[in-house]
Amino acid sequence: MLITLVRHGQTAHNAAGRFQGWADIPLNDLGRAQAAALARRLAAHPVRPTHLLSSDLGRALQTAAPLAGALGLPLQPRAELREIHIGAWEGLTFAEIEAQDAARFRQWPQVAAPQGESVADLTRRVGAALAGLGLQPTDHAVVVTHGVVITALLCEWLGWDFGDAWAERRGMHHNTALSSLRWAAGAVQCEPLACAAHLERLPVGAG
Repeated sequence: MLITLVRHGQTAHNAAGRFQGWADIPLNDLGRAQAAALARRLAAHPVRPTHLLSSDLGRALQTAAPLAGALGLPLQPRAELREIHIGAWEGLTFAEIEAQDAARFRQWPQVAAPQGESVADLTRRVGAALAGLGLQPTDHAVVVTHGVVITALLCEWLGWDFGDAWAERRGMHHNTALSSLRWAAGAVQCEPLACAAHLERLPVGAG
């Protein structure tokens, strides 16, 4: 069984360093170009995808839409695949959050943002959704989701300590970067990890 995790394309909030959480921010021009490049890459994947799932937030759906066309698969939006909920921090920059509550920001996302959820809450939410898919050994599911979601799943499946991985930015995904995880003989292998090679071929001036 193969699961390919994909982070959504760039938004104006990404470009400005603002937290998005559940805010429904659309892709910017660069994000749309990234999504098109991603679709070309996955259309040529040696293991043809059989399922296409996405967070129900606009930036993820807009990233997944070109994939649906290129792969000929129905797009399955899932609210459970949304980014971590950041509550009162939504729309703020990193500097603004640190100025408001530096102690909590240093502990986030293991400690929830005000009116938000912790990474443990997120892992349970997303893990339950994916476990319920009933994937078969020959399936290849592409999941378009968000940065903290992907880090949480990598930690869960690869046995990483979340605190260490977060501090080291291990496996951090740039916009539309992907990781593929394969389950075989009771073990999980990840190859590639946080790969964005498809963006190297974007046309000059994209975005």
